[in-house]
Amino acid sequence: MINNPSAVSAFQSWVDTPVSPTTPATHFLLYGWCFHRQGLPITAMRARIGRRLFPGLHGRARPDVSAAFGGVPGSGTSGYEIAVSLPVRPQPCHLEARLDDGGWHAVQTFSLTPPPHRVWRERLRWSRFWANAWLGRPQAWPLVSPEEQRYLLGWAQHRGWLNIGIWSQYAPRPVAEERFPAPHRPAGKLPKITIVTPSFNQAAFLEATMRSVLDQPGVRLDYIVQDGGSTDGSADLVRRYAPRLKHGESAPDDGQADALRRGFARSECGPDDVMAYLNSDDLLMPGTARFVAEYFARHPAVDVVYGHRVLIDDDSMEIGRWYSPRRACDDLRLHDLVPQETLFWRKRIWDRVGGVDPSFHFAVDWDLLLRFEAAGARIARLPWFLGQFRLHPQQKTQKWIERVGIPEMDRLRLRTLGRMPAAEEMQASMRRAQFDSALVCALFQRGWRL
Repeated sequence: MINNPSAVSAFQSWVDTPVSPTTPATHFLLYGWCFHRQGLPITAMRARIGRRLFPGLHGRARPDVSAAFGGVPGSGTSGYEIAVSLPVRPQPCHLEARLDDGGWHAVQTFSLTPPPHRVWRERLRWSRFWANAWLGRPQAWPLVSPEEQRYLLGWAQHRGWLNIGIWSQYAPRPVAEERFPAPHRPAGKLPKITIVTPSFNQAAFLEATMRSVLDQPGVRLDYIVQDGGSTDGSADLVRRYAPRLKHGESAPDDGQADALRRGFARSECGPDDVMAYLNSDDLLMPGTARFVAEYFARHPAVDVVYGHRVLIDDDSMEIGRWYSPRRACDDLRLHDLVPQETLFWRKRIWDRVGGVDPSFHFAVDWDLLLRFEAAGARIARLPWFLGQFRLHPQQKTQKWIERVGIPEMDRLRLRTLGRMPAAEEMQASMRRAQFDSALVCALFQRGWRL
């Protein structure tokens, strides 16, 4: 075992992985737990190997540690994770913790030995990986092992780039609006956009959703609100905004897909016009409709577009950003990482696939996307923030995931692949998409939209 904490140390700690001094790879995640014996809060962890410092994250939930130590303060959130890259020769690893005083304190020291390898081959392999990864090429991922893939995600998270799967990334702040390119065409030269909002008992958010659509400038837009017979005041909102709507109705329906079918049945679109739906707790980014209409006008062969999303809370404050991975690194057959509130399509592809499938109640948009793709749709990912996804306790995404969502998603995977994918296949695919999204974030922060 590599654990040798001193009995007189101010910290209680343990290294879960690696489990032996010889590591499984030269790049790996160091996992474990650490808490101060007197309950002082730990604000960060790091590893020091030679002259190199490797920052880590501390505060992961460890109920097993809390149970083992009788609920000692700090033990329940004592988990840490450090992305480590070893030198060629074995060197001692010094684990250190930072307390509230800002100082770093020794926790424990142990030896780490990299596995046998040829240095030049390792450097060549990693050079090939990074060259392909930054360019968004999926052939980068097979060059690294599952352990190294986890290291890469930890490395990206420590730099603040990892975003998919991290719902609350920072303290709430006002939404930073997207800066779209200046418009070049008059509204009359752009395709018309029809948007439907299905809603049920979402009066707390419905008006903000409606305003985010109705206040879109410089585009011909028909807006339809299909409420499912709400009893919380939503019907009054629909009536109040009726003069600005193409159609508004509050009547019982059979769920989201049925509401969408009813709403789009009221639309008056030509084959090249554009359609979308926006759930009643989400928002469009100001200027999105005009930007999307101009893109479709400039690219007549494109059938479907989507983009990045901003994460917002109950109060419409920004708490994070979701950077959609590049299409080559995102396997739509295994998971749906396309932000629904940023999805727009032409009516011609909608007609070709027959619209939404009313048998779906959770994975409506994923099913629609898969059928678009199967019908030969040309799909474009736009590196712009097009929508705002609201996180709140009552949203369907969180409430229905276990009972409805997982069975529907498994149904789509089985239909598309002809088999149920293995867990490792899905995990590797998700890690690849998350890491590409992290690189897109890093490039965006440096002024590059890819």
